[in-house]
Amino acid sequence: MRKNKRRNWLLLFAISCSLFYGCGYHLVGTSNNLPEHLKTISIPVFKNTSSQPEIHRELTSAILQSFISDGRLKVTKKENADLVMNGTLSYYNKRAVSFNAQDLVSDFIIEIEIELEVIDQMKNKIFLKEKVKNQWDYKSNSDIGDTETERLKALDQAYIDLGNRLVSLIIDQF
Repeated sequence: MRKNKRRNWLLLFAISCSLFYGCGYHLVGTSNNLPEHLKTISIPVFKNTSSQPEIHRELTSAILQSFISDGRLKVTKKENADLVMNGTLSYYNKRAVSFNAQDLVSDFIIEIEIELEVIDQMKNKIFLKEKVKNQWDYKSNSDIGDTETERLKALDQAYIDLGNRLVSLIIDQF
């Protein structure tokens, strides 16, 4: 009788494991939906056709850091890369979204958009071509220096968020 209970328990355990194994759950950042031949990526400095000069360098740096932190694609030089991500910062806008009782701006939103083209160098074809937009908000106050500091922090956060979205878009493909 005891042997039958143990056998039934083992059978139930085996069935449960196979069900959980096949259900599609995985830890974020551990799976990879890329084809087998894609192991490396190159991310040259993005071009900038937006109205805001020089911010494309920080954007590129944040995107590089997102891929390095993720680690599923090794970042390398263009000539050694399986994928090459070419991007253009095509849009930047800062707009007021709310005002205080004195009719001064209390909240801003920064919007950025990039045009992205990822090339599979192994197969010599476009892997992904897309426009990606992101925005981030920040508070304003009467001190111009503090407001500018908040704008720069918001821009950094928008870059980080965009970098993480690109990792997910390319590697996880969603």
